[in-house]
Amino acid sequence: MKKINFFLWFLLRPIFWIHLFFLILNRFKKRHDTEINSSVAKDWANRNKTSLKSALIKLNLYQEEMEIPQIPTSIINRAKQNIDNKVHMGGGADINLLFAIVIGAKPKRIIETGVAYGWSSLVILSALSNNNIKGKLVSIDMPYPLRNNEKYVGILVPKKEDYRKNWVLIKLPDRSGIKRALNIFNNEIDLCHYDSDKSWHGRGYAYPLLWNALRSGGIFISDDIQDNLFFKEFSESLNIKPIIIKSENKFIGVMRKP
Repeated sequence: MKKINFFLWFLLRPIFWIHLFFLILNRFKKRHDTEINSSVAKDWANRNKTSLKSALIKLNLYQEEMEIPQIPTSIINRAKQNIDNKVHMGGGADINLLFAIVIGAKPKRIIETGVAYGWSSLVILSALSNNNIKGKLVSIDMPYPLRNNEKYVGILVPKKEDYRKNWVLIKLPDRSGIKRALNIFNNEIDLCHYDSDKSWHGRGYAYPLLWNALRSGGIFISDDIQDNLFFKEFSESLNIKPIIIKSENKFIGVMRKP
């Protein structure tokens, strides 16, 4: 019954039919999202991980003697008041990493995929406000089938003018949403945070599009790289040694474009 309801949810929303088509198509492709591949990816990430401060130094954003900027506690506390613990959303990003990178790199054109409650959106916009530059964040996240939590997507972003005026939320799946987001920036971005479709085929579609739009010196961040081997093999195909940070029970991969 759950599968039937899932299928009907998509059928009643023509704008998402293309996403449903590729979900079905991927079931007939070679499986890369296996426990074995995940185990290998996790072991590789664990062997190559580094600390947050070391990662930021390697990215040439900070020096050893510099303090890493912290997200104001007041922002976090206000955001927590908008969370409904009964509503299931996706896992949160490493907000300390994101905040420090945006403060240090001062990007103006930012794309993120995957929003959920909006922790990553909140800290990116907070950092943009802190930098006092005319930066813009475009976030992509489609509604969550059968969860009835659409109204909670991005709810942590306050309605204050200096946040919302720098934010565009595109409620579409990656396959159409990323292209629309890139069009806003004329296919050139400074920072990308990928936290949406973690499958092999999902990354296989999105990574190249986002990487190719990234300017020289731009920063690419991907969550949950331990799920499969795509991030590892993608970085190897670019001949780039990624920077890896462990955040609780997951790993985040970061690359700076030459």
